[in-house]
Amino acid sequence: MASPSMDQYVVAPRTLTKATAGAGVAAALILTLFVLPAERGIDLTGIGSAIGLTRMSQTEKEMTAPSQAPTAIPIPNRAMIEKTTALRSDEMTLTLAPHTGAEIKAHMREGDHFIFRWEASAPVKVDMHGERVNAGDDFTSYWKEKELSAAQGDLTAPFEGTHGWYWHNRSDVPITVTVKTVGFYGDLFRPHAE
Repeated sequence: MASPSMDQYVVAPRTLTKATAGAGVAAALILTLFVLPAERGIDLTGIGSAIGLTRMSQTEKEMTAPSQAPTAIPIPNRAMIEKTTALRSDEMTLTLAPHTGAEIKAHMREGDHFIFRWEASAPVKVDMHGERVNAGDDFTSYWKEKELSAAQGDLTAPFEGTHGWYWHNRSDVPITVTVKTVGFYGDLFRPHAE
């Protein structure tokens, strides 16, 4: 059996030129019709927007653009990390008589921080809020719920003053609320009850 000659694998220069030109034209069409609209939002023909490719580029830009981030978390520095207030933890329990309310608060400097968890034996109305020093009856509400039996989270004091919770028992039976905190704050205390 005779081996194939090399002549059968030789391509004529004219055929090679046609194949190369065809590949170049196909690549240019793919780039213009599909890649540019999908990747860069450049739609020279209008086909990219008609078949939804330009939306892909907008989504990609929104995901990668740092200025588009909905909430930028600041990079911590020493002033944000170091605390002069002592680290402490507390637990306090109070009982709310039917149709009464009570508060538990913490004395905090601006920037002080605590992590908390509270639980109630039944759903209560709650308002987490803070009062500036010498503010009288003025307060800033952070979070209100009409019926909640537990919550957890953390709070960084936006100003110096007292920060904590007011619970109101709207039921006909006593409800017990227990609060646990850990963090950097002056103390946990119970102001007047209604």
